[in-house]
Parts: sequence; structure tokens; C-alpha cells
Amino acid sequence: MTPVSAAEDVAVLWLATFQRAIGRASHDVKDTLNGVSVNLEVVRSRSARPETPAAAVAPFAEAAGQQLDRLTTLLEAVLALGRSEREPADVAVILRRVATLCGASSSSADADVVVERGDAESTVTRVRGDAVRLALAAPLLDLVTGTGRSDRATTVRCTVREADDATVVRIGAEGRRAAMPETVADAVRAAGVRWTEGEQGDAGAGPNDLSLAFPRA
Repeated sequence: MTPVSAAEDVAVLWLATFQRAIGRASHDVKDTLNGVSVNLEVVRSRSARPETPAAAVAPFAEAAGQQLDRLTTLLEAVLALGRSEREPADVAVILRRVATLCGASSSSADADVVVERGDAESTVTRVRGDAVRLALAAPLLDLVTGTGRSDRATTVRCTVREADDATVVRIGAEGRRAAMPETVADAVRAAGVRWTEGEQGDAGAGPNDLSLAFPRA
């Protein structure tokens, strides 16, 4: 049997992670499309009446527009993540796409994902794009999924900053522990990504945070 290379291993794991994220997001897409359809139908039916004032349809048109904007952002992220990543990969760009996809869910038990970029200027890394995607998406998916517990997080924060010769992404949520899943840890490590969990090795990190370091290109 031909040995599987590290790059092939990452590619397989990324595909599985991407499919998992798409599966969750599909419910959100369907719900949003339904919302657009319902609101546009209200606009159509009410605007067909000559005596109906514009103010009577405006809220529904606005709601449809907002839902369409949300759907467009999500689909743009999906399409970008479905294509080969431009090399060298940009950590901040990939993070925003991954956060958009991982944050898409129709479940109220799942947390929102917020991305904050600090003083990092260049976030280009020598780590391959698929490995960057996998390293960010795998722990994020585990973190955002609702558990039904009363202490579940409502927001997951991803902060991008510079540290020595790497771009660091800190992932954290109050009430939940962020961690690199064991199923992807070896492949991500072999690709050049390093990380610490909790406060160790990352000044300012909380006890439940995960800090990922991507060496600069």
C-alpha cells in the first residue's frame, strides 16, 4: 500500500471537516431562503393592491434584503473554501471565511462567531492553505455546537495578532473549553501549526482559550 503523505492526510481531513460544516450550514441556508421567499411574497401580494402605502411593505422588503445579504456572505465563504487556496495562504482571510461558515446554524443553542483583528499587519503564512483551514475550522466547529447546558457560550471570539515570527489566532468562549481535536492534531502539527491551550504560552489568554500559531511566510 502506498503511504499517505502529510499533505494528503490534511486534504482528507479538511474535506471531512468542510462537509460537516456544510451539513450544519445547509439548515441555515434553507431557513434564510424561506425567509426571503416569505417576505418577498408579502411584498408582492400587498404591492398588488393600489391602495397599499409603501410603508406597509417596506419592513418586509428590508427584512428580505437583510436575509439576502446574510445568505450572500455565507455562500461567498462556501465557494471560497471549496476552491483551492491561493498560496501563500492568508490566515486572517481564511479565518473570516471559516468563521462565517462555522457560525452558520439554525440552532439557537449554537454560539455566534466574532472575528477581531488586532494590530497584525501581514498575516501570510508558509503553512499550506488546507492545513490553515483545518486548524481553524476543526476546533471552531466543536466550540460552536450547542450542548444543551445552561453554561453554554453565546459568542465565540477569534482574535488575530502578531507574535514574534508568527500570526497567532486566539479562539475562546466563556463557559466552553477550546481545544484542538485529537482527530486532526497530528496532521495539523505535521503541517507546521503550533498551539497552546489555556493560559500557558500566550500572554492574555484565558484558561479555556486555544492559541494557534502560524509561522509567517
